[in-house]
Amino acid sequence: MARYTKQEAKEWARETLKGQWTTLTTPFTSDNRVDEAGLRRNIRHIRRLGTRGAGCCWGMGEFWSLSREERIQIMDIVADEARGQWPIGAHVTHTSLPEMLALARHAEDAGFDLLIVAPPYIAAKTDDQVIEWVRLLADHTSLGIMFYNSPQFNIVVSPQNLQRMCQIPNVVGVKEASFNQQLSIETHLLAGKNAVISTPDEWIFWKAKELGFQQQVMFANTSDWRFDTPECNHYVQFIEKATQGNLDEQFYDKHLRRLNELSDAWWTRTVDKFNGTLPVAMVKYWGELMGLAGGPVRAPLPSLTEEEKSRLKRELEPLKPRPPRPAAVAASTSAVASGRAGWITGNNNFASGMLLMVSVQDVEEALEAERGGADVVDVKNLQEALVGSGHPSIVRQVRAQIPADKHVSVTLGVVPNQPGTVAMAVHAAALLNATSVKVGFCTTEYDRAVEILQQSRRALEGSNTKLVGSLFADNHLYPGGLDPHLMVRLAKEGQCDGFLVDTLTKDGRNLFDFLSETELREMVFQGKQLGLSTALSGHLKIDDLDELARINPDIVGVRGAVCADGDRGRAVAWQSVARFKHEVDRRKSGELPVHTGAAAAAASGNGHSGGWAVVDGRGKSCAGVIAALTQQVSTDPRSFVEAILGDALNIYDVMLWAERAGHKLLTQRKEPDGSLRVLIQP
Repeated sequence: MARYTKQEAKEWARETLKGQWTTLTTPFTSDNRVDEAGLRRNIRHIRRLGTRGAGCCWGMGEFWSLSREERIQIMDIVADEARGQWPIGAHVTHTSLPEMLALARHAEDAGFDLLIVAPPYIAAKTDDQVIEWVRLLADHTSLGIMFYNSPQFNIVVSPQNLQRMCQIPNVVGVKEASFNQQLSIETHLLAGKNAVISTPDEWIFWKAKELGFQQQVMFANTSDWRFDTPECNHYVQFIEKATQGNLDEQFYDKHLRRLNELSDAWWTRTVDKFNGTLPVAMVKYWGELMGLAGGPVRAPLPSLTEEEKSRLKRELEPLKPRPPRPAAVAASTSAVASGRAGWITGNNNFASGMLLMVSVQDVEEALEAERGGADVVDVKNLQEALVGSGHPSIVRQVRAQIPADKHVSVTLGVVPNQPGTVAMAVHAAALLNATSVKVGFCTTEYDRAVEILQQSRRALEGSNTKLVGSLFADNHLYPGGLDPHLMVRLAKEGQCDGFLVDTLTKDGRNLFDFLSETELREMVFQGKQLGLSTALSGHLKIDDLDELARINPDIVGVRGAVCADGDRGRAVAWQSVARFKHEVDRRKSGELPVHTGAAAAAASGNGHSGGWAVVDGRGKSCAGVIAALTQQVSTDPRSFVEAILGDALNIYDVMLWAERAGHKLLTQRKEPDGSLRVLIQP
């Protein structure tokens, strides 16, 4: 959300418009409506790429085909997903002045940071007309304005007149997309010192290096979500470096050149085929091949033929980015494995919960935990007040000793109220190839905690390390302690991948002495619906496993219960870890039932199955299963959904999810492999 005056707009733009910005397409359903669920899913996917900001209702967003109500609907969706935490721009171009101003007012009211405007493409035939048109918009808004210079609007403004336009106080810059390299270069040289000039193509960085100017933002294109995945964001990494003056040509050649050549070939072929029309259909289908929602284009835009789709799919498949495979890890303390485990990915496909996490203080304990079957080895320092972080050398040694496909997390403990300091520690955890890093708060004010987590999220850009926010159930014992009931909200607003609820007290009380099973279950269930990983810890023992199993977090964290003689001050013992793991698995398999009542009885019922959509939950966390089911029914509420479930605890939670959401459980069938097939009618 913009926090600047009209006179401060140019300074704001210099500080904010940096790195990679994206252009959002508008996904449509088969009946030609705005696909709200698809758009929200796309935005969340793109944010995970590390993209700095986004624009909506641009040319690629088919703005000319949208009604005023649809443009406002899209603005509201984008603003809701950004929540003031991700810079966003609204394209308000229109041939009607009242309509353009109405769209601008709505964007400002909705919390947009920036406006984008192009010429009114019917009556404007001279540069002077265009400049006065932009001035009219600038007079009626306090938001900064980026001008969009493109032949798509039937007039291209000259570099000299773009320089004049940028003298309007809140015109902060130009997206120079004329496809005329000389015009782009001249605009940078003439106006680049006083305004933000961006050419949305990579060639500009080579010219900038040659001619001595610097483009600070890629504003904006579709290459991030067409070339990258959350696990391999090579394009975003390249743009981040290039916009800071580091043109990494070897990185570009290795990861991006062939993708970009394929894109250029398809772009040129499609544009030429339809006499200069933007290749929206090609871009949307490319996005679908990368896992995004696309859908049809609106008339009169032409669709790709089935043959073209088949060819693009065939040519793109071998060039798609692939996450690095885990490398063989030598027992050396000088290096860590280059491959990271794929934990808490976009599918939330990080093995069947509940996972067992064991806290360790050194390499010897880590090896004991791994030998006993721990799913996650968590490095922390119990000697520091209120729990602290292990030394980097210990984390490095543990990561080197534990197989690359196993999870090694880092606990920072209770962090100071200093976003930069915490972000640096989080960044260090990523450099050490930690699977996740936990950032805990005790007496920090809520808004400050959100800020610290958001800065930590930025520090993880370009890495696979996941961010886990943490509150302590006994925070109320400390003056000004942050309410643990805010955990889900904090994790969501702090842009975390998951959360942990733990305890700090060392007086013998544990998690359930401060929060009830019901409170914890509700907290965990809300997290699952948001697709967050959920973890509980705090002096837990085997005797607590029935309650934990009913809550069914993705991760259960222990230390004292798996130390020799149950004494957390002694070392972790593999036999104790193995015993605890065995008891967890008995509850996951249903050997030890922990539920009573109708839902538990239903979990063992028989029947027949069928349906139009299938969600395979075998080997997935409960958060992954419920997130997939929620996404499926929100995207297509008229189809039956068949869920395949293999974990007894997950079965119960799916029953509860369906009951709470008002869905009907039609049939159930046990399979020979022990899994249960459940047919759900939304």
